[in-house]
Amino acid sequence: MIANRRKRIVVTDLDGTLLDERYSWDPARPAIERLRELGYPLVLNSSKTLPELQAIAAALPTDAPLVAENGGVIAVPEDSPLARICETEEAAFGYRLMIPGLSRKAILSVAHDLRRSCGYAFEGFFDWSVHEIIKHTGLSRAQAILSSQRNATEPISWNDSEERFAGFAGQLSEHGIRILRGGRFFHLMGPCDKAGGLRKVLGLYRRVFPDTDWTSIALGDGPNDLEMLNAADVAVVIPNPHGDPLPDPSAPSVFRASLPGPTGWDEAIFHLLTK
Repeated sequence: MIANRRKRIVVTDLDGTLLDERYSWDPARPAIERLRELGYPLVLNSSKTLPELQAIAAALPTDAPLVAENGGVIAVPEDSPLARICETEEAAFGYRLMIPGLSRKAILSVAHDLRRSCGYAFEGFFDWSVHEIIKHTGLSRAQAILSSQRNATEPISWNDSEERFAGFAGQLSEHGIRILRGGRFFHLMGPCDKAGGLRKVLGLYRRVFPDTDWTSIALGDGPNDLEMLNAADVAVVIPNPHGDPLPDPSAPSVFRASLPGPTGWDEAIFHLLTK
C-alpha cells in the first residue's frame, strides 16, 4: 500500500529539553501550537511517572500517548483510536497501560530480598514517606506524591560501597533488572528504555494509520536520551549547559539546536517544519 500523506510524530524528553529549570515550556509555545495545527502527535518520553506526565500533557495540551519511567510504561488515552489495538486490559488515569519490561512490584520483590539476604545498604521511594521524598528530592508535596506513584521503576539511594554495588547490580541482572544512573538516584528497572518507548508508540500509529508515512523526530539533551535519538528518523540535540556535550546520534538526520531548553526546542521544531 502506498502512503497517501506524510506526517511527523514528535517524541521529546522533558527536563532540560522541553522544560527549563523553572519547569516552564512557555518559550516553546509557538512550536507546540504549530504542531497541534498540523495534527502532528506530541509524545512526552521521560523518567517521570505517569501521573506527573498526565499533569503536563493536560496543560500543554497533548492527547498523544505518554512514555513514562524511561520506557517502563506506555500509556495510551482510552479515547484514542490507538487504544483499540493495545494488548492490555490494565488502565489508570484514563489511559490504557502497557508495561513492556517488569512491574515495580516484581523489581521490589527481588531488590528487597537481596537487601535482606545480603545486607545491602540502600533506600528507595518505596521506603520513604512523602515527607522523606520531599527531603531527598526537593520536590513540592504535590510533586512528591505524583513522583511516588510508580508502575515500573524504583529510584534508590545507594549507601554502600562501590564494590558491593557491582555485586548487587550483577545479582539484579540475573533477574532481568538493570540499573540506570540518574542525577540523584539509581533507577532499578526492567529491560526497557526510551528508545523502546518511541518504537512502540510509532508502531501503534503505523498500525492504526497505515496510509500515512510517519517520520519520527526525537529531542533530548542528556546521555539518557541518546538511544531514543538514535532510534528516530530525525534526532534533535538540545544543548545542556550543565553537562558534557552529547556525541552525534546515529539517526539518519541530526540537528543541533543553538540554545538550551524550550527556546532551543522551539527553534529546532520550526527549523524542521520549514526545512
